[in-house]
Amino acid sequence: MSPYELLGLTSFLALILAVALGFPRLKTPRKLSLEGIEDPKAAAAYDRISRTPQFGLIRRGFVNEMKKHSVQGTITDIGCGPGYLLQLIAEEFPDKPLIGVDISEEMVKRARAKFSVLNANRKVEFRQGSAEHLPFADGTQDFIVSTLSLHHWHNPQLAFNEIYRVLKPGGQFLIFDLRRDARRFFFWLVWFAQNVVFRAMDGGVMRRINEPTGSLLASYTVAELEEMMSQTRFGDYKIKGKTGWSYVWGKR
Repeated sequence: MSPYELLGLTSFLALILAVALGFPRLKTPRKLSLEGIEDPKAAAAYDRISRTPQFGLIRRGFVNEMKKHSVQGTITDIGCGPGYLLQLIAEEFPDKPLIGVDISEEMVKRARAKFSVLNANRKVEFRQGSAEHLPFADGTQDFIVSTLSLHHWHNPQLAFNEIYRVLKPGGQFLIFDLRRDARRFFFWLVWFAQNVVFRAMDGGVMRRINEPTGSLLASYTVAELEEMMSQTRFGDYKIKGKTGWSYVWGKR
């Protein structure tokens, strides 16, 4: 066997091994994650990371998923963070009123300031509040969205019932989050991003708070989401599991 043939065979075997090791799904107990997002340094680091192409692709994929549903009325983002998803939604749904809600006062300040500069002609309302105690009256919201926030909700079943409370009859929600039973290679990519790519960008702040690895390990499996939703007031819902993430859609 020539050296080139040996190299080719070795590469092929290495690829087979990587697939064999990376394809199975993670099986690990859920671990709570503390974002530390009220820390200005952590908030600033998260803001920078949110501008990376990886997060841009997540937002684009989410908006494309939104378009599969009939989006009507006001769009409300729970856990809006620095407001980048709302900025993309504003571009794709220019006629829709927008509301951002976040539990972190620091994030609400950043989102409000950033949106006022980048979207000077577009009015967006920002409020501080948690998913379990939404700052809205009964039956007032049309379309609720949330990305990478579900795993931080203290009581997700209560939060889903709260979403049901504030939605109008026929109102919808769409939620995107990581799934703890992700493919192993997806977990390795998240770990590499945190400990190598993001570390070079933020001096190790995200590594200190163990993000986004901590978020993945704090997220829910598809089976857990099914059980969770079965205990809520929603009767019309669908859960779509992907490689390392899930979508949860529901309608009141």
